Amino acid sequence: MARYVSFKDFDWALVGFVLVICTLGVFEIRSATEHTKFAGAHIKQIYWILGGLVGMLIMSLLNYHMLLERVHWMYIGAVASLMVVLIFGQKYLGARRWVKLPGGIHFQPSEWVKLILILAVAKYFAELHQRHLSWSDFIKAGAIVGVPMLMVLKAVCDHVEDFQALGELLGE
Repeated sequence: MARYVSFKDFDWALVGFVLVICTLGVFEIRSATEHTKFAGAHIKQIYWILGGLVGMLIMSLLNYHMLLERVHWMYIGAVASLMVVLIFGQKYLGARRWVKLPGGIHFQPSEWVKLILILAVAKYFAELHQRHLSWSDFIKAGAIVGVPMLMVLKAVCDHVEDFQALGELLGE
């Protein structure tokens, strides 16, 4: 499914606001690290911003309909990757979030799972073709998000005491 992509289709105002926020972030990092051992960290941030812009341009060339057609497989992969975290995940700072890959690379599946959940819920609501949503539609959408969310919470709150503390936090 080919499609025509034009730079005229970009929301340049939004890109401009994002770049203004990124620039403010770079200035904040520079001022916060100026006379510390982290001096120069703002240069690394600039590289990440440039990489993000290149990634944005590449992603804009993809046909998102292709992603939506395959989102059910991505969702299964997302849940499977969260299961891998629960079983084999490395514990850092009291939470099990990372999977150690060969070559010393650490991977945090919960970050890309967020993107897949956005696609999955968008596809679910788009396929309803209804003007009025019922409570069961919202409950099903909640289940789509709820399964990975509970898996992430289980990985973060590894002990029953942590779940109790989380419940108290949410209750207040």
